[in-house]
Amino acid sequence: MMMIENILRVGREDPTKLIHALKVGMALTLASMLYLVGPLYSGIGENAVWGVITVVVVFEATVGATLSKGVNRLIGTLCAGSLAFLLICVVDKSGRTSSAIFIGIVVFLTGTAATYLRFIPHIKKTYDYSFVVFLITFNLLAASSFRTNHVIEVTLERICTVAIGCGICLVMTLVFPDWSGSEFHNSTASKLDFLAESIDACVNKYFEDSENIEESSDDVDHIQRVYESILDSKATDDTLALHASWEPMHSTYRYKYPWEEYVRLGSVLRQFGFTVVALHACLQSQDQTPRAFPDSLKDSSTRFVKEISGTLKELADSIRDKRLLAPTLVSGHHGALKDLDDAVKSQPQSLKISEAFMALLVGMAAKLDKVIEQAENLGQRSRFNQYIPDTIEIIIVADDENRTE
Repeated sequence: MMMIENILRVGREDPTKLIHALKVGMALTLASMLYLVGPLYSGIGENAVWGVITVVVVFEATVGATLSKGVNRLIGTLCAGSLAFLLICVVDKSGRTSSAIFIGIVVFLTGTAATYLRFIPHIKKTYDYSFVVFLITFNLLAASSFRTNHVIEVTLERICTVAIGCGICLVMTLVFPDWSGSEFHNSTASKLDFLAESIDACVNKYFEDSENIEESSDDVDHIQRVYESILDSKATDDTLALHASWEPMHSTYRYKYPWEEYVRLGSVLRQFGFTVVALHACLQSQDQTPRAFPDSLKDSSTRFVKEISGTLKELADSIRDKRLLAPTLVSGHHGALKDLDDAVKSQPQSLKISEAFMALLVGMAAKLDKVIEQAENLGQRSRFNQYIPDTIEIIIVADDENRTE
């Protein structure tokens, strides 16, 4: 029963996973028609299996990922088939022994060159899967060309079945589509929300009374969110940015959407997240907090943290709503920082204050400025909507007694 409950919970928490599973099942059924329908099988034959294999390896959860793998697989298959066709044309005019030697040399040179090119960063990032498919397909066709006489027909049938499989994947992924760009956009806004919640949890815990010194499960959950969604997000951000770049629907003005700005903002947020983790480490030290704090220090610290968390939440809302930042947001926390700095300097030396904790707290202001700067760059390059402040409509109603004819 526990296993069944876990299986059902996955679908309840994220219905897109259930939808993706249904789409994959339908795509595999359509690809299997190449085997099950007589006229299709008689035209393609045993190579129909490559259509099913293509669906299995190409169909991903998002449109961008599916499109990326599908195009890469087609490119790799076409290049391998073209090179194999040229190889067959040369081999057919040679003797048996010379053909074997020539095929071995070509396979060696091709494998060496393709593997070396995969180390180039741009190719590794964008077209690595194409080279993998190319190596597999070309070597299979080159080796089989020595023993069979129908390699050209096999090559054409394989290209057709791969194209059919990719087409099925593309059509099915556009049914209730899940976009990599939307996922990347929403996850960036969620990271800012998680940071704001984590900062509030750390500072509130620091200024708690000594009777409540044990760490609550909510505090642990906040820190775990920072670790999982921010500190370990570099690989996920790079992958989502790559897949989102394949999706054509994100730009309204027909320009290349600046996903690299999202990646840069994620890098800045990871630096900010390290500060939150360091704050949490101060809480876990044995001598982290005194028994009592002066109200001036506690109030100024709380006010500063509220400004920081409020700014992060406003940044999250602005990115989520695709609008530029409010002009007052850029420097709203600087006044609270000055008050906190004055409050720390005014405390007596006898008061036991964690210097590391306060230094980290004050240092957040500089890192927040970097976050704001990068968020502004993101909004400008993404052509977010202009910020429109809330307006209050004032209606003046004159009394009947004061009206004059």
